[in-house]
Amino acid sequence: MFRLSVLVLNLLLVSHEFSAGTAKIEIQPLPALCNGYCFSTLKPVMEYVAIHQDKWNTCTEILANETRKDQIQLNVQLDALKADVSNIKASQLSKDEKLDRMEQEQFAIHESLETINRYLTVKLDRTKLQLEAIKNTMDYKKAQMDGYFSAIIGIQCVQPGFEKIGDRYFYIEEDVELNWLDAQAKCRRMGGHLASIKTKQEFDAIVEKLDDSKSY
Repeated sequence: MFRLSVLVLNLLLVSHEFSAGTAKIEIQPLPALCNGYCFSTLKPVMEYVAIHQDKWNTCTEILANETRKDQIQLNVQLDALKADVSNIKASQLSKDEKLDRMEQEQFAIHESLETINRYLTVKLDRTKLQLEAIKNTMDYKKAQMDGYFSAIIGIQCVQPGFEKIGDRYFYIEEDVELNWLDAQAKCRRMGGHLASIKTKQEFDAIVEKLDDSKSY
């Protein structure tokens, strides 16, 4: 009776331990009975695990493969991004170099234009001075020529019978009376032309040379 009471008490204790979710049973009596009960209780779980183990392994492998693929793709994208960044840096560096070269060329062109402008300014000033000197020389030569012409006119030979009245030379016919046409022809033969009185002073000077007893 005592043993039966102990067996019932042990079964109650085992049932209480499994229902409470404890994983450790410290009951020493009836090991075969306990092992059988535990096996029968855990068998469905073990079978479930055994059935789905391959699926879980497959899922794990798939997840690992997907993770590796994602990692590879990320690495590829990262490498491409790094390459793009490097290309952008290289392009920016090339643009900066081109900009520096253009600035240097522009500065060189500016300096060349300044040099040409200074050269042309100096040459223009020199040309102006040369032209001024040439003009002065020509004016001087012209004055000399005018002086020469005046001297030549002053010393040129005067036809016989001409006399200077005022600033000009006149020939007064005293012996032969001529009409207008004959007088004009004679003047041409003598290298002159019929006189044309220009001023009253010249007229008065000529009148003083005339003979009052003759008609002109």
